[in-house]
Amino acid sequence: MTRLLDIITKGLSVMNCPENIIFIAFAVANACRLLAYLPQISVLLRQKDAAAVSSATWLLFTVSNGITAVYAVRIVADTAMALTFASNTICCATIVALVQYKRRKIRRAKLGGVPFAEVR
Repeated sequence: MTRLLDIITKGLSVMNCPENIIFIAFAVANACRLLAYLPQISVLLRQKDAAAVSSATWLLFTVSNGITAVYAVRIVADTAMALTFASNTICCATIVALVQYKRRKIRRAKLGGVPFAEVR
């Protein structure tokens, strides 16, 4: 977190250090990654079916991001990295939950005889 504060307060003068450039690239890439979850979440909220989404893949992403968040806290002691990966974990878990919700709803509708078109 102190590196981020240094970069914010000192500006471009710290950009001559390769570690700071890597840190900025990491921060920007992960901020973009957080935004990249939104279209998938939006599609899942609008569509009736989640058959095209792999639960196993998103569950693996959830676990991987969660473990990385714990690693950042316990091993690296980097709060910014931990918060980044915790946010990624929440986004991935949201996608897994939406997929499971949609699939369960469709399964119940089929068992209850409700036409697929009426499932939302």
